Amino acid sequence: MAAIMPAQGGLGTPRLRRDAAWTRDRLIAAAATLLAEQGPTFSLPGLARVAGMSTATLYRHFNNVHEVFREFRQRLADELVVGFSAVSAAVRGRGRFEEVCRRWARLAAGWGRVVIRIRSRIGFLTQVHAGEPVASALCDVLVPVVSELVEDGVCPGMDLDYAVLVWVALFDEWAIVDLLGLGWSV
Repeated sequence: MAAIMPAQGGLGTPRLRRDAAWTRDRLIAAAATLLAEQGPTFSLPGLARVAGMSTATLYRHFNNVHEVFREFRQRLADELVVGFSAVSAAVRGRGRFEEVCRRWARLAAGWGRVVIRIRSRIGFLTQVHAGEPVASALCDVLVPVVSELVEDGVCPGMDLDYAVLVWVALFDEWAIVDLLGLGWSV
């Protein structure tokens, strides 16, 4: 699995002292290992053991496994948003769309098998409209790309929520995992 973005005060992550960030990074990396191996059934003491630290240290960072899952998802979203935002504004329309698609597929290939185990049971647009930070941040970087496609006449004018939902559905982690399993390249 690809490395997860380190704790650095991303979209929903507070800035931490270097030692605290290092500890938190180890915990999230250990969580990724456990999620890949056994899914979301591990305990916090099990996480501490895999991370090589005391349970007391772990509890200074997380009160329960759901907080671990939330931060893991947040870091993945930060990685997507940073990756998509890095696509040059000089690349417009279809070129920008294709580059975002390439980056998305590469990132999802690294962590797709893990994130499918802790994904939300709530629909993407429901999350966006409720102000859920991960879905909202992703939507915020995808809407301008879709808007350019419409402005440039690459695709017909349509409801942007609908267009982003279709795009998100096409790049669903399960779809990426399935295609890679069939031998497709990123």
